[in-house]
Amino acid sequence: MPSGDPYQESVDKTLYRIRNFLPGDIVERFQEQSGLDSSAFQALEPGIRGTVTGIDGSSSLVLEGGSFSVAAIRAGRSTMQESGTHRLLTPLLLSLLGPESENPDFPALYWECFENDPLTPLDHDDPHGPASVLRDTLEYWVALRAVQTEAPESLVLLDGALRVSHASHDPVLQQIIATAENRQVHLAAVAKRTEATWGGGIPLIPAAEGLASRAGVLPPWWIRIETKILDHMQFRQWQHGDLYIVKLHPHAAVTLKLELPLDQDEQSVHETMQLLAGYADDGRLPGYPYPLLDAHRSVVIDQETVDRIRHDLLRGMTGSGYTFSHYRQLFGDVHDEFRKY
Repeated sequence: MPSGDPYQESVDKTLYRIRNFLPGDIVERFQEQSGLDSSAFQALEPGIRGTVTGIDGSSSLVLEGGSFSVAAIRAGRSTMQESGTHRLLTPLLLSLLGPESENPDFPALYWECFENDPLTPLDHDDPHGPASVLRDTLEYWVALRAVQTEAPESLVLLDGALRVSHASHDPVLQQIIATAENRQVHLAAVAKRTEATWGGGIPLIPAAEGLASRAGVLPPWWIRIETKILDHMQFRQWQHGDLYIVKLHPHAAVTLKLELPLDQDEQSVHETMQLLAGYADDGRLPGYPYPLLDAHRSVVIDQETVDRIRHDLLRGMTGSGYTFSHYRQLFGDVHDEFRKY
C-alpha cells in the first residue's frame, strides 16, 4: 500500500499538471511562437449599434433506454436593434435515437430544411451525438434564413465555430457563408468556451490576454491568430473561418474566441467587431454579445420542458395500453433506485 493519503496525492498531482498549463513565461513563449506583439491588437470604439442576430440551438435526451432513447431539439434566433428585439423559435421536435443503426428522422428533417438529401446518414453509435447533429440541422436552417433576410451591414452570430462536425452540413455552411457575402451581411461564430491550445497544451486565450496586459492594451480589442500555431484543429477539412480573440468591453467577464469567414478584408473585420462590441455591454455579462445570450435563453430545453415532454409521452403511452411496468422495462434505470438511498 502507498504511504500517505492517496487522495491528497492525487489532488497534488492534478494541481501540478494544471499549473503547467499556465507557465510563468507564457507571454514570452507565445510571442516567440506566434510572432505577435502589441501592434497586432486592434482597438474598438464601443457603442456602435446596428442590427445583430444571435442564433443558437438546444438538444436534450428526455428518455433513455437500453436500446433506444428519445431526444428533443429546437433552434431559434434573437434579433436586436435600436427599435427593439424580435425572437423566432422553431417547433420543439422529438427524435427516436435507435434501435436502428441509422437515424430515420435525419433525412426527412434535412430535406424539409434544405430541399436536398444529406450526403451521409446519421449513425446511432453515440446517443448524444445524433441529437447534436439534428439540433445543428435546425440551427443551420435558421442561420440560412437569417442571412437571406437580414439587411445589408447587419451581423448574424452563430454559436460555436465556422466548421461542421457532420459531412452533410458542410455544403449548407458554405451556402450560408456565400449568401452572407453576396448580401453584404456580416457573419461570425462565437465560442462559449474553446479547446484551442498551442505549445503542447497551453490554452490560447490566457496567452492572448497576457500579451495584451503586458503591452498595456486596454479592452475592447481584437487580435487575429494564425491557426498554424495551434496544436491541432478538429475537422480541418470542414474549417471555413479565420481565428480571432476578442475582449469586447472594458469590464468584460469573458474573453472570447471568434471566427469570421476566411480572408475577410480589415474594414469588414473591424465593422463586425464594432457591431459585436455595440451589443456586449449588458451588465449581467459584460463582454458577451447579448443577442447570442438571448437566443440561448430562448431555445434552451430546461428541466421543466423535459418533464413536460416526458409527461406527454407517458400520457400517450398510457392511452395506448402501456402500463408503468412497460415503461420501466423500456426506460428503467437502476441508478434511479440508487438515488433513493
